[in-house]
Amino acid sequence: MEANEELFKDVFAQFGEAYYHSESLHRELCNYYVMATFENTEDITLPRIEEKYAFAFSQTLGQIIEKTKGLFPEELKQRLEKALIKRNYLAHHYWYDRCPLMFSEQGLLELRQELQIFTLLFINLDAAIVTYFKPKLEEMGVTDKLIQEAFEKLRNGEPDIPLASQRSINKHERIVRVWDVQMGDNLASQIFETEDGCLWQLCDVGLGWTYYKKPSPDWTINERFQKYLPVNITPRPTITSPWNYEISLGKGIIFWVKRGKREKSYTWGIKAHSK
Repeated sequence: MEANEELFKDVFAQFGEAYYHSESLHRELCNYYVMATFENTEDITLPRIEEKYAFAFSQTLGQIIEKTKGLFPEELKQRLEKALIKRNYLAHHYWYDRCPLMFSEQGLLELRQELQIFTLLFINLDAAIVTYFKPKLEEMGVTDKLIQEAFEKLRNGEPDIPLASQRSINKHERIVRVWDVQMGDNLASQIFETEDGCLWQLCDVGLGWTYYKKPSPDWTINERFQKYLPVNITPRPTITSPWNYEISLGKGIIFWVKRGKREKSYTWGIKAHSK
């Protein structure tokens, strides 16, 4: 064993590199899930991005592959499935199956070569995904320059801003108050408060995360809503396109949301459901 000590270390280092690149692939898929599942930049709010990131990072590699399947051509789907099998093998079975090879030089050489192949599989697939999504990311405003600037900040030790933290939206929520919050330029945003004190704002698919943690003294109650509250709603209704949906307030009353005429704006109203 002493004669093969350096080779022994190489095998463990190569395993670490292979697993690291499988995790890099996982994180890359999370990044692209967040951006590629927006139709265009007009759909985006920063809290919604962070909500998507929190969801994506909570998924296993297999789960995020399943979530992104519809975004890839067949060839990349097949490569992702193969990568998932390899990664799960590394994580759960590799040493159990391969440990007998660690007691000879030939066995260690075989292990190192095999792990190098695994590493290249993850690296090459990661690169293929970056290439495939690059036009989409540029369309969303994520350019090579922005990515390089982010890497430079990390390299220089600048702290990254942590993700916001909020619980996941429930299938049904009980709304007790709706607040109007001035956002500047005579625009007001509606903030929805649930019975447990959580705050939510409108996003492309219904209610979503907000950076607000509690009501501010300068907020005002939205009187148009208040007469229908408290009410149980479905905060993520079925939609046909982003920023175009309706939420029932009960008793035939509908809250509707549509894109506004101004950039990054929306319009809304309350109406009686037409039979």
